[in-house]
Amino acid sequence: MSHRFTRFAVAVLALLAVTAAPQAARAVDTGSATFSKYVALGDSLTAGFSSGSINVDFQSSSYPSLIFQQATGQARTAFEQPLVSAPGLPPILELKQLVPIPVIGPKGGQGQPINLTLPRPYDNMAVPGANVHDVLFKKLSVDANDPTDLVLRKQGFTQLEQGLSLHPTFVTLWIGNNDALSAATNGNPALLTDAAQFDAEYKAIANNIAGLGAKMAVATIPDVTSIPFVTTLTRFIINPATGQPVLVGGNPVPLIGVDAGDFVLLSATRAEALGFGIPVALGGNGQPLPGNVVLTPSEVATIQARVAAYNTTIRSVASDKGAALVDANAVLADLATRGINVGGATFTAKFLSGGVFSYDGVHPTPFGYAFIANMFIDAINAKFGGHIPEVDLFPFVFKSAGKSVGADTPPFYFSPLCWDNLRTIFRDTQPQPTRKPPRRRGHH
Repeated sequence: MSHRFTRFAVAVLALLAVTAAPQAARAVDTGSATFSKYVALGDSLTAGFSSGSINVDFQSSSYPSLIFQQATGQARTAFEQPLVSAPGLPPILELKQLVPIPVIGPKGGQGQPINLTLPRPYDNMAVPGANVHDVLFKKLSVDANDPTDLVLRKQGFTQLEQGLSLHPTFVTLWIGNNDALSAATNGNPALLTDAAQFDAEYKAIANNIAGLGAKMAVATIPDVTSIPFVTTLTRFIINPATGQPVLVGGNPVPLIGVDAGDFVLLSATRAEALGFGIPVALGGNGQPLPGNVVLTPSEVATIQARVAAYNTTIRSVASDKGAALVDANAVLADLATRGINVGGATFTAKFLSGGVFSYDGVHPTPFGYAFIANMFIDAINAKFGGHIPEVDLFPFVFKSAGKSVGADTPPFYFSPLCWDNLRTIFRDTQPQPTRKPPRRRGHH
C-alpha cells in the first residue's frame, strides 16, 4: 500500500479511540511479545464466522478473542468485536431433519448488530469474505449482503487503516483464504487471485504493520480443496428416501457430468434436488450436473499449486518480519488424516460428525476455533519466548455442531436458502444451478 496508510488516516481514526478503564488481570508471561493492544486482521475465519453466520454465540469464541483472554488474563468481552445477536447475519444454519437424510437450512429470524456505535475501531477488524486486496483497499459493502459495512461502519477507511489506527503492539494476520476459497466453492480456478498480485499486496500489509513497530503472527492458507464442502459428497446418485446409492443392475449410478476422480461440492445438493445430474428414467431432467458444483482433478491441482505459491509468500514475510508463523496448512492437513483426541472424543475433518467443521462445510465449530487459537498461541510462544497458556479445549467439546449425526452419513440436502445465504461469503459469481453444458467430452 506503500504507503497509502497515511498519517492523516491514523490521526482521523485516532479520534475515534477511547481509552478503557484498566481491568484487573492475571499476569501472563508473553515473552518479548506485548499484548497491551492486540488487533486481529483477516477474513471470516478470524471473525469467528460459523455455520453460515456472523453470530455472537460463535464470535464469543473466535480465535482472536481466545488469544486475547489467554495472553492478557482479561475476559474475552474486553476484546471488542462487531457482535451480532442470534440468530446472526445471515441466520445460522441448523439441522432441520436427521432422517432419512440430514437436511440443513437457516434458522428463522434475523440478528442485529449489538455494538455498532462503539466510538472506535474494533479490536477484531476481520471482514467475512475479505481477500488480500480488500484488506488494503475496500472501504464499503458492494451489496446488501456484504458484511463489510458491519465491520468498517462506512468510516471511509479500510480494515488495515482502522486496525492500525489503534496503534497495536501485536497483530495477528490470517488472510488469503478467500483468494483461493471461491475457486474451490464455485468450481472455477479462474477466480484465483494472481500469485504476483497476492505477493505484492500481502507484503504491503505486512510492511504497514511492521512500520508501526508491532510484532505479529501470520498463518498459512489451508488446502481449500480438502474441506468438507469439497470432499463430502459422493459422485453417485443417492435415493433421498433412504440415503443410499441408487443401484441399477447391482451397481451405483454416477451423476451425469461427473467422472471418476471429480469432487462434487456441497452446493450440488440443490442442483440434484432440481433433477440435474440425474437421468430422466430415474426422475431427473437428464441434464449434466452444472460445472460450477464440480471440481475436476486438474482444477484441484491448479488450486493447490496457487495455494502453495501464496504460502511461499506468507512464509517469506514471516521470516523477513520476524513474525510467528502458524502453519495452518500443515496442521489442518494432519487433522484431516489423524484427527484430535480430547477427553476420549476423537474430532476429525468429517462433515456433520467430525466436530471441527460447522454446518456450512467450510468454517470451524467453537471447538475448531479453540484448536486454532492454540495453534497461534504455540507459535507465538515459540517465536517470542512466552508461556501463554493454551485454551482448555474440554469446555468446547460439547459446543460442536453435528455430534449427534452418525459418522458415515454423507448424503444430505442443503435447502435453497442455505446456499443463498452462503453465496456472498463464498464470492459466488453466478446463481445456482446454471444450465451449462458438460465441461468435458464423454459425459452421457
